[in-house]
Amino acid sequence: MNVDNVDNNLYQLHTVINLYECGISPEVIAYQLDANQTDVIKTLEKINADNKRKEKSISDASLLPKIGMIYLDSVFDIESAIMDTQKRTWSELKVGPKFYIPLDSTQTLLEKFINTHIDLVILHVDLVSSTRLSMNLPLRRLVPIMQAFTQEMSLIVKEYGGYVFKYVGDAVLAFFFTEKDNLYLPCSNAVSCELSMVRIIEEGMNAILNENGYPELEIRVGIDVGESAVIQYGLVTNYHTKTERKDTNEKYPDQDANKHDNIIVKKESYLDIMGYTINTASKMTGFARPNQIVIGEAVYKRLDNSTKQSFGKIRIDSESWSFIDNSNGNVYRVYGN
Repeated sequence: MNVDNVDNNLYQLHTVINLYECGISPEVIAYQLDANQTDVIKTLEKINADNKRKEKSISDASLLPKIGMIYLDSVFDIESAIMDTQKRTWSELKVGPKFYIPLDSTQTLLEKFINTHIDLVILHVDLVSSTRLSMNLPLRRLVPIMQAFTQEMSLIVKEYGGYVFKYVGDAVLAFFFTEKDNLYLPCSNAVSCELSMVRIIEEGMNAILNENGYPELEIRVGIDVGESAVIQYGLVTNYHTKTERKDTNEKYPDQDANKHDNIIVKKESYLDIMGYTINTASKMTGFARPNQIVIGEAVYKRLDNSTKQSFGKIRIDSESWSFIDNSNGNVYRVYGN
């Protein structure tokens, strides 16, 4: 068995890691796996290098969204945000839908974490009774509402140092980076973000929707924190003009085949986040009342005492909720404000 074989065999790779972390020497690992000791050492060196690269990526990424590593509720002007929301919502309904939130920066950021596991605060927000809205409103009236909703939620996420990474129907999924041994700030910012979202909906969007004969909106929110994986799903073809990019000397796969000299074609990975945390955050929204925030116990533990007092434990039957707390093996608790 050589290093390439170990890398290509997930089971063997995990076996090497597990044995080494149990304090077993490379010599004994090689003997147990019937492998060459030099190959095992090289594999461990590669694992160590990958771990250092991951730590550096997390450190670099933590520096990029540094605004998310301070307590932002004290500096976020919710009253101005509500007025801005009212102006944009009016424009969406009267002038025409426009969407100002590109996700390419999020994708670029996630590229640093491909095939690694990182701790993230996951935020999931969706509309209440969106099916009823789609049944009762024609598309020409429904589309502006949905675009205004996703835009306003995305803007609030950005203000609190988070990143939107996916829109799924009537839901917005976002994440907040965490710093090692400091989950208080990202968890607090995520909760404050969602509290602001509720006010933006109630006092910002609904004020304009009511004036124009549209139904009011309500949201449900789920937040959890834990380990997540960044994975790649295929390739997305993006087109750029040379005037749009400074790095025009970069060679893209399809550039020579393109008939237009001023067009650069770039095939880019589509990246997504998966894991236990995103599943719990998404699932727990189903137990929220309209305009209620539901958080996992891992988030609840990181909040200050005054914020904790506004949340109470939600009792859910075992058939509806079967997620387990990996730290103690008990049913994972959730709390609602």
